[in-house]
Order: sequence, then C-alpha cells, then structure tokens
Amino acid sequence: MSSPAFPPFNAPAVPEVTHDRRLVRRYLLQSALRFNAGSLLFLSLAIALMPLWLNFGAAVPGGFPTSKLNPYLVGGVVLAVMAWLALLSSGIARSFLARMGEEGQALSAEGMASSVTRRIDAPFNPYTTFDLCTECLSGLALGTALGYSGPPAFYHDPFKGRIVLGRWRPLALGRHVELRVAPDLGPSCHIELRCRPGLAWFAIQQGESLKAAEMVCTQLRQHLARHASALDAARRERELERTSLQARLSALQAQVEPHFLFNTLANLKYLIRTDQQAAQDMLDHLVGYLQNALPDMRSVSSTLGREVDLVSDYLAVMRVRLGARLRFAVDVDDALRSLRFPPAMLISLVENAVKHGLERASRPGLITISARCAQQRDARLLSVFVVDDGVGLTEQAGQGTGLANIAERLLLLYGRQASLRVAPGDGQGVCAVLTVPVAGDHA
Repeated sequence: MSSPAFPPFNAPAVPEVTHDRRLVRRYLLQSALRFNAGSLLFLSLAIALMPLWLNFGAAVPGGFPTSKLNPYLVGGVVLAVMAWLALLSSGIARSFLARMGEEGQALSAEGMASSVTRRIDAPFNPYTTFDLCTECLSGLALGTALGYSGPPAFYHDPFKGRIVLGRWRPLALGRHVELRVAPDLGPSCHIELRCRPGLAWFAIQQGESLKAAEMVCTQLRQHLARHASALDAARRERELERTSLQARLSALQAQVEPHFLFNTLANLKYLIRTDQQAAQDMLDHLVGYLQNALPDMRSVSSTLGREVDLVSDYLAVMRVRLGARLRFAVDVDDALRSLRFPPAMLISLVENAVKHGLERASRPGLITISARCAQQRDARLLSVFVVDDGVGLTEQAGQGTGLANIAERLLLLYGRQASLRVAPGDGQGVCAVLTVPVAGDHA
C-alpha cells in the first residue's frame, strides 16, 4: 500500500483564496458577452461578404448554387457557433480563476477590467519629468519586462505631455499604455497613466491591463527614484563642498590676522623704546583698525570700499613707524567701492609692498592703490593695482603666507576666473595686480 503524497516540509504554504461570488458572476458574464461580441463582429463581416462569395460561386462552373442555400441552416449554424463560443469563454474564464486561486490571488475589479488607471507623483518639474519618462519607456528593458520581443512601439508628443507605447503599430488597435504629464506649475508634478485595451476589449480579460499598468508604474517609479536619489546626492555633495570650502577659507584668512598683528606689535615694541609719542599714535591707530577690521576678516565676502578703508588704516599705522619714508595714495572711483571683493587679500599685497619694497630701501617710497573695471569677453573683471617704487623683486619677496595664501584663496573662490600677477614696476619697484570677476549684484 503506497503512502499518501505530502508536499515538502519546506514548501511555502499557499493561502486559500475565495473569490467574491458577485465578482465571479460579473466576470463570467462579461467574458461571455465580450467574447461573443467579438465573434458576432467577425460573423457579421462574414455574412456581409457572403453574397459576394455566393455570386462568385454561382458564376463559376460547378460552383455552389445560391438556390440550395437554406437560411434556417445558416441561422442554426450561427446559433451553434455562438453557444460553443459561450462555453469556450466560460471555460477560459474559469481556468483563469482557478489559476489565480492556485497563486493565492483573489479576483478584483481591476484584474477583470480592460482599462486600468494609475497616478504617479514625480519630484521634478513637468519638462524634466517628461524627458525622464521618455528615457525610461522607450528602452529595451521595459519592453522585455512587458514580454515584448524588443523595445515597445513608441510615440511621444512633448507639447501635449503625452506618451503612448504598445506591442505594435498602429498603437490604438492593440493593448497600449498612455501617459500624460500634468503641466503643474512648481518643482513637482504628477503623471496620469492609463492602460487601454484596443481591440483586446473583445477578448477575455485575464489581468493583462493590470499587469501592464503595474509594470510600467514600477519601472517609472524606480527610474524617477534613482534620478531623485542622484540629485539629492549631488546636492549633498555640493553642500559638503561648500562647507569644506568655507572651513578652508576661514583657516586661510585666520593666517592673515596673526601675520599682520605680530608685525605691528613688533613695530610698536620698537617705538616704545625709541619714541613714546609715536608709539601712542600707533596704538591709537591700531585700536581703531582692529575695531573695524577683525569682525570682517573671517567673512567670505566683502566690498572693495571696505578693503580700501582697512588698507588706509593699516598704512596710517605703518606711517607712524616709517615717518617720511612712507607715502601712499588711494585712487579708487566711488562707483567701484560697492563691488564685491574678497577680504584680507588687498592688505596682504600692501603689507608685502611695505615689508619687501619700502622697508628695504634707503630712500622715501610711495605706494599707490588704484582700481578699474573692464569687460572681457563674457565676463566683467575688477582689477586692483598695488604699485610701489621700492627695491623691486627679490628672492625673499612673496615668501611665507602672503602671495601663496592669496593664490589658494582665489582658486577656491573663483576657480580660473581670478588671477594674481606680480611683476616689476616701471623702472623700479613692484606692480601687483589682483583680478576677480564682478558679481551680478552689489554687496
């Protein structure tokens, strides 16, 4: 005696499914009516063409005579064919219901519908959304997922935001999916998706429309999610770069503060021993300078007028120490003073001019600061000139934190749009030119 067969102990249990009887009756009736409606269309076409066939048979020698055609026989054949088709449609529909029960799925209204509608929310504007939908729906991957032998037949109209795809052309005859991107104003929009049956409306519906709609929705949502994730990652990377840039700029600008302070305090220490009144004047200028300068030295943006004022205070402090050996002139148009300019760069150039140009000279010297703005190609450039008539370029000029600090900060702030050029002056001294692009608005 053979033992009864049992399923493997590790086989997943399929839940028992009971279909809604009301939906089952509706589905069986719908299947019979649609299947027979399609058959009637075919028979109507055949009956409409029958006279031509009979006339052709009567005209041909040995053909079928029209007089022998019995209309009752024809009607009986038609009724028998319709009854047979009704039984056939009922068998196909019940087979589909049994297969769904074996898979653990219950019959639903959308599963038996010929047309299924879905709505997809997209995190992009309508134009970007339409381009992404076109990219996703026209590919081979979606055609393979839908069971096509190749990429789907595809039609799109960017002016109406409409995309249609199906197995073959003309698209309206076969089962096809239609998308419409809503022209919503704003950073996001929604997509209306509808799976239409075409001539498959007359066939027995076995969930094809629901499967196609779900497949297209899944592919679209994944495609949009990937691009949204990539966009968020790019935004986070830009924010991280901006934060890192801010930290590097703050660190570089922090180098300038002690560099100037240490030199000034050393000068003040010297004057206290040699000229107390000059030391008091220098201390007054230094306090005023620090009150105005230090709060701005850690900011990323400044103006040309603010930097020129700071440089004037600095040169006033240095003139107390150097006396008649230092003269300076500032020639900056008032219209340029409101333009954006990076902080703590101009003072570094002036400090280099004083330290490496005039202090090393045994004669009085002059430092001239000027600025001009010019249009070059597609950019408007602001150039600031620091010119001295000191000893000129030497091996020690520009070493340390000065020029290297400025060059690195320019690269971080403007890339290749900004430049620093240091060259011998006319006859003697040094000419330093700092060029930056002008922003579209003023500070």
